[in-house]
Amino acid sequence: MRKLATSLLSVALLTCLAIPAFAANKYPPGPGGTCPDTLKLSQIQDVTAACHPATLDTVLGIGGIVIGFDAKPSAFAVYFQNTQGGAFSGVQAFTGATNYNSAPFSLALGDSIIVYGTTQEFPATNGTTEVEGPDVIQGTNDIVIRKVSSGNALPPYQTVTTTQVNWVPSAVGNQGEMWEACLVRLPGPLRVGRTSLQGGSPPLPFSSFLVVSVASPSDSVLIDGNTLATFTPPAAGTIVDEIRGIVNQNTTTGVNSYRVQIRNSNDIDLAAPPNMTDAFPISDTITGPLAASRTSRILGTSNERLRIVFDRNVDVATAENEGNYSLASGIDGSTVDLATVEGGSGPIVLLDITSVRGRGDLETVSASGIGAASCPTCLMSTQSRNFFNAVLTVKEVQAPAPESLTVCLDRSRFAGVGSTVGTRLSVRGVGVGKFGSLQYLEDADDGLRSGVSVFGPSAPLEIGHQYLIAGQIQEFGSETEIVNNVYLLDEATVGAPAPVMFSDKQVSTVTDSSCDASQSIVNGEDYEGMLIHIDRLMVTEVRTAGQSFFAGSVSGTSPLDTILVSNLNNTLGSYAVPDSGTIIDVTGILHFASGTFRICPRTTSDISSPTLDVKDGHSGKVSFSAFPNPARSTNITFSLPHRDNVELAVYDVLGRRIALLARGPMPAGAYSKRWEGRDDAGKTVGAGVYFLHLKVGQETFKLTSVKLN
Repeated sequence: MRKLATSLLSVALLTCLAIPAFAANKYPPGPGGTCPDTLKLSQIQDVTAACHPATLDTVLGIGGIVIGFDAKPSAFAVYFQNTQGGAFSGVQAFTGATNYNSAPFSLALGDSIIVYGTTQEFPATNGTTEVEGPDVIQGTNDIVIRKVSSGNALPPYQTVTTTQVNWVPSAVGNQGEMWEACLVRLPGPLRVGRTSLQGGSPPLPFSSFLVVSVASPSDSVLIDGNTLATFTPPAAGTIVDEIRGIVNQNTTTGVNSYRVQIRNSNDIDLAAPPNMTDAFPISDTITGPLAASRTSRILGTSNERLRIVFDRNVDVATAENEGNYSLASGIDGSTVDLATVEGGSGPIVLLDITSVRGRGDLETVSASGIGAASCPTCLMSTQSRNFFNAVLTVKEVQAPAPESLTVCLDRSRFAGVGSTVGTRLSVRGVGVGKFGSLQYLEDADDGLRSGVSVFGPSAPLEIGHQYLIAGQIQEFGSETEIVNNVYLLDEATVGAPAPVMFSDKQVSTVTDSSCDASQSIVNGEDYEGMLIHIDRLMVTEVRTAGQSFFAGSVSGTSPLDTILVSNLNNTLGSYAVPDSGTIIDVTGILHFASGTFRICPRTTSDISSPTLDVKDGHSGKVSFSAFPNPARSTNITFSLPHRDNVELAVYDVLGRRIALLARGPMPAGAYSKRWEGRDDAGKTVGAGVYFLHLKVGQETFKLTSVKLN
């Protein structure tokens, strides 16, 4: 499976489908001189089959049962196979940066699906046969997948020998191509030979190992424990009773090979202890009697919950013995208070701890003496995982590392060296922008340094939803970024933070990337990854439709201070760039790339005519009105007798703010703003009663507005 750093435009899984206008088919003629639009899976996989499609041919509907997922960021796929099994009966649907195993798509094993797209062999003729979207761009989610039914039995496993799925494609008797994307069963006894942990030549993919038949050890099979699962290779010499999984062909570290991809630890039968594969905080606000007793026992501590991940189902009795866990800070007074197997069975253990470590301090959790569910007496030796303590805010992640400022860099202390990733951590934030696989979180209470990018989250970060996300931090092109997302929890809909308001005179502030070693100025670094709004920018150049363009300050310095209005990952589509000299207001994410800050609108509705027209005449008191009312869109006017802080917003009948129209200090004057009936995400709201709130200083004025369809 490929893992490329590109992005997508998300589309919904269709349950009722109008087939899109795909390109005409180019299949070679079959019997009778014609080929159907709807092909069988065997025709996709078997190059000798009649009507086998060439690369980039369109297939208008191939169906099967979902047998597995590549659900790891940042590139995703769905494997499906026909109900009978057999040779050439499976294929991979490459879904790019969209994870169809998560919401809102939520495909599951046993779902019957029909896929519409184009054929591709990746990375070349000796790679994986797949169906993907018509434009064959990973970042564009234009593949169409229709779910027909759920809960179907999986196709039968095909029993294969080590000769038939030898990892060397040219080996005599190799049938890997025949069983590619199919469920197979490799019976034992098998012996683990070399593992990726040992090194050697040729190198093996990460978390993979070779097995041979004990009875006939001449042929080696590569077992992939990383693409579809997270599985630690057993030690060399371990005897395995049976391995199940999905056959695939790929090139890794320059070596092309077939491999059996396991989907989880249950695909391997062996008498071995579990391995701890991950650990990170998921809560630092545990409540209840136990939490109260812990707090009273040790002052200056925090109550936390850790999520400990093992590579296979654990034995409940040993896994729930808190004495089998310890913290590196235990020497200073931290304690493990409760261990619970999540859901009563499985590979996840929740640890309630009392920690004396500070927020963001490095911590280590260790486990030992824990058995596997399939072998309770197979007890693991001591294993440890590092993580940063507590569920952090975005501000804590974005704060600059003091040591980096001494060399005039502004980078998170949680990032690895250079462009490498740091240690596992957990962050809480609210979705504010989606640009394909590059998405953005912001602290709910905004403020300086409260935005951060997330590359390839395992599910889309919907605007206004609050998420708990576990991953790692890297500086990608000098923008702080969360990567390698291993846990994503949609906690609630809380509403998107309002954009930070800037006048056109402040363009130079948000584009300033100069050295700030003393942290004495406010510049673009302080707003990186945040949702901002800039009033009254003038388009300064002529660009063709769909291109990024520059806009500059109308009233700033001369020559104009300019900022790039970026069509990041084509979220604006074929947007018609306004003529040079046009005055616009722009809302978007402040994104850093190629050494410059630029504003990235999330949709075309983020670019509009000026939000506020100021007139000199005004009365001696605040006025506030809306006309027409009722209407599909409303003109809102107000006047200020003197300079004051202002916030103009729209609320629904439940008291939820749905749109922020203006915010910030404003001089005395008369103002007007048009509400087009859209929320902060640019979506049109339904007809009904809404409330307009104008807050001037400490005083709030309210109007009722009725929106028509």
